[in-house]
Amino acid sequence: MKSLLTYRLFIVLGLVSIAVIPMLAQANPQLATIPGARANMEILPSNSFQSKAFSYEHQVTVALPASYRVQPERTYPVLWVPDSPLIMRSIVGLLDVLVLGNLAPEMIVVGIGSPPEEGLAGVGRRVIDFSPPGKGYAPPGLAGERWSSLAPIPEFPHKAEAFLNLLVEELRPKLASEYRFSGEHALFGHSAGGMFAAYSLFTRAEAFQKMIIGSPYLEGVKGAVFVAEAKYAESHDDLKAKVFLGVGEKEAEEYFVAISGNLESTARLSRTLTARHYPSLDLNTRIFAGKDHYTVLPDVIISGISFLWREEISQLPSSWPTRKATGK
Repeated sequence: MKSLLTYRLFIVLGLVSIAVIPMLAQANPQLATIPGARANMEILPSNSFQSKAFSYEHQVTVALPASYRVQPERTYPVLWVPDSPLIMRSIVGLLDVLVLGNLAPEMIVVGIGSPPEEGLAGVGRRVIDFSPPGKGYAPPGLAGERWSSLAPIPEFPHKAEAFLNLLVEELRPKLASEYRFSGEHALFGHSAGGMFAAYSLFTRAEAFQKMIIGSPYLEGVKGAVFVAEAKYAESHDDLKAKVFLGVGEKEAEEYFVAISGNLESTARLSRTLTARHYPSLDLNTRIFAGKDHYTVLPDVIISGISFLWREEISQLPSSWPTRKATGK
């Protein structure tokens, strides 16, 4: 009896497997049509990188697209992710799901940050990496006074320009010689990383064609990002970039985050860029209802990728089986 049941189960599973094969062909998930492709991205072992501009090393982690090993002639866009120990795994995981559903093109992800083994003490160096030139770290005015009384930070080097140079002039050529970059580069920044991304947009606009800026601390270092924006506008009448801005509605509710000005300054930057009316700027801004500084991250990742690569996504077919047109 048991052997008969096992046999019947084997027959049923075999029929299901046979049925799935033509279904995949009709459905067209992009990875299913590439023989030998992995089911997900391949996260490579991390390596240390020492820049002459820094007294400490940065850890670099590369995640390759699922099809990378079996499509040796193909090149891929690159998404650069500072804050690697905090954010990269979230981006790779969500990108796996989006690619599976034909809701994003495949891309290489490069993460840069401190080694996770150093804990949050190592992550704290991001303040140095992301801070534009200036004094202090607090926002300006009364909010800055209250902010500093809660989180006093001693003077430290502000090395955003050196970190940007590390990404573009030092690390990018090295990795481009090892991996198949298409030449399209996007930068992801959240929180203090969002401050860095926005500062990069106005000080080296040509470095990244696309940017995802989430819950940015734009008023940090006494509003250095807005100073850079105004300076850029003085000598430019266009800004060629695709930019997604996202922030959580509840960032106005938690006291410390509220006085940091993330929600208010995101709206201010969006309004300023809209008023500049740069012909080549493609800007989208989202305020996510019910989300705070942490829970908004998945929304920023998904919506940012969906906006920045919407033309490429529109060319992908449905990942699901579709009916043939019958005319009825």
